[in-house]
Amino acid sequence: MRLDPQVGAEMCLKILVVTAMYPRFGKESSGAFVMQQVEQLRTLGHDVETIDFPGHRSKLEYAKAAFVVAHQTRRKRYDVVHAHYGVTGLCTLMRNATPMVISLHGSDALVGWIEPLISRVVCALADATIVVSKAIAQRIPGTVIPCGVDLALFQPKPRTAARQRLGLLPACKYILFPFDPARRVKRFDIASGTIKELAARNVGLLTVSKVHYTEMPWYYSAADAMILCSDSEGSPTSVKEALACNLPVVSTDVGDVREIVRGIAGTEIVEQSPVSLAAGLRRVLNRPPDFVFDGRTAMERYSQQKAVEAIVAVYRRVIEQRLLKHPSRRDAERTRTKPATDSKLP
Repeated sequence: MRLDPQVGAEMCLKILVVTAMYPRFGKESSGAFVMQQVEQLRTLGHDVETIDFPGHRSKLEYAKAAFVVAHQTRRKRYDVVHAHYGVTGLCTLMRNATPMVISLHGSDALVGWIEPLISRVVCALADATIVVSKAIAQRIPGTVIPCGVDLALFQPKPRTAARQRLGLLPACKYILFPFDPARRVKRFDIASGTIKELAARNVGLLTVSKVHYTEMPWYYSAADAMILCSDSEGSPTSVKEALACNLPVVSTDVGDVREIVRGIAGTEIVEQSPVSLAAGLRRVLNRPPDFVFDGRTAMERYSQQKAVEAIVAVYRRVIEQRLLKHPSRRDAERTRTKPATDSKLP
């Protein structure tokens, strides 16, 4: 650890991120928000290593990952281990004596009872818990830090150029559904039913799920609106990305969407039914010609840098708490590294 309160200087942290969701072939959009957090941490000067494993394959992958975490934290010294999702936190319980932070993202605290139970147990054993919405915090206490959005990446593109790039019809109205239809919690059935309810010849559902996140700004910019009708959400990053690209959102009152769209004229929050969603889409698609939608300005409060700076503050808090409990470690840390006095890291 590279922190010395007496000197008043803070240097980079050495962080191990553990996740079962990370973009890979065939799942290009999976866990993109975790990768973006990692990249922002690196941009801020922190030393980040990742253990990303294919947890979707089998439960055995979690056991393998636990072995890797145990081995790696004994072979190297980390300032903090950060696990994304409650179940993934099981893999970090056998780590070496390193502060552990758990991030809960939604379904791990809100859906069913098995995953929430595991999350509660893991969070009780962690040094700190981060939750992405107030609704999760009501179930499992934690510091509320919504996932951020990379405003440098997610920004509006010219619609004509976006449609040409994606091979989309210039005269069609496209409703973006940026989720895997196979994930039942996202309710593709309701989204497709909404398009049928609209009964308009020139309106189509644009479903995108296996696209690398760096390509998504083109899809947000090419569409006319985004639809969200999930049964459960934490703090949906897709909504923030869409708004950052100035794409209107029609959503059910799920997760923290109401908070995300607060103060943004031209967004709609409706009931979870094709009839209500279709009515919301009609209002969005038929707004006055002189209406200029601006969702991007409000997304400044969700910038990736602000989110990661808040996460780093949690890291530093748990590190300091560990040192207060074990004063001898502070002396060992001071001899291991000499902090720079001109660091501007958060």
